[in-house]
Amino acid sequence: MVTNQKPSLEQYILVALIDIYRGLDVKLPVDLDISAQHRVMRDVLSSAISFATKPESMQTISDELFICAREGCTLQQQMQVIEKQSPDVLNAKMTASAYMLKLLNKEANLQ
Repeated sequence: MVTNQKPSLEQYILVALIDIYRGLDVKLPVDLDISAQHRVMRDVLSSAISFATKPESMQTISDELFICAREGCTLQQQMQVIEKQSPDVLNAKMTASAYMLKLLNKEANLQ
């Protein structure tokens, strides 16, 4: 069954994050809601900690979550920070984003 539902803002942000973590060049709209980005990023980072396999990766994500909670975080910042992060950190963040997207899609299909 194919539906023509427009993706929610959260779904859009999660798909953009997955592409960012894959290293793709993502063109973001200028007017993308900052508070929605911040909210989704906090959820992704808090989930990503459990997907990391190395203690130093868990600590890196935890530190990033702390900064995100205090100062905010955006997709644009993620594009810049991924260049310095290990494959384990990126994999954990991408896995968390994909898992959250799966949950959102499942919820959207139930409604």
